Amino acid sequence: MSVERLARDVGIEAPRRFVVDWQRAESEIGTRLPRDYKEYVYWFGPGSFDDYLIICVPGVSNSHTELAARLARERSWEAALTTPRRRAKGLVSPFFPEPGGFLPFGFTVDGDGLYWVTSGDDPDRWIVAGRGRGFEPTCTRGGFVDFLHTFVWDTVEMMFIAETEGDVPIPFEPDTGEFPEGGTGERLEAYGRFEDA
Repeated sequence: MSVERLARDVGIEAPRRFVVDWQRAESEIGTRLPRDYKEYVYWFGPGSFDDYLIICVPGVSNSHTELAARLARERSWEAALTTPRRRAKGLVSPFFPEPGGFLPFGFTVDGDGLYWVTSGDDPDRWIVAGRGRGFEPTCTRGGFVDFLHTFVWDTVEMMFIAETEGDVPIPFEPDTGEFPEGGTGERLEAYGRFEDA
């Protein structure tokens, strides 16, 4: 599965041309990121699938959808919620940079998280995991674009992600990545931008 084919599947005929300083982004995260994700960011930029699944993008001013800010937020939430009971139920997962730790790249409006499992030195071989509230993490067999392909065609196998009641393929809803007027969270310094056509 290619990013270009995924884009065509959801009605994007040409890249939206969102460019990021990847050296800065990877420095802030602390690791290289998968190539298919970088290509996805260029083609899709900020946005969501059917206003349900949000993919985080580096360099946007909205702290809720910025990649490094999402990692920091999830680490903080996990630390605050870790209890012996949650640990015993398998509801606590190590976060990157722990070996094999989860690195969040997206979430649903229902509060479910999507992650790369950072096993090994090659980010292009990382698999995807998802975790819903009260569910044990579920791992897929494929990477980032493979997961998105199953999502847009409504064949994703994660119990907490319900079947769509809308169109298939599930449409992409573009966004600017800007901090919304009256929004919660923080307004960040934006370093990603759309290239002029």
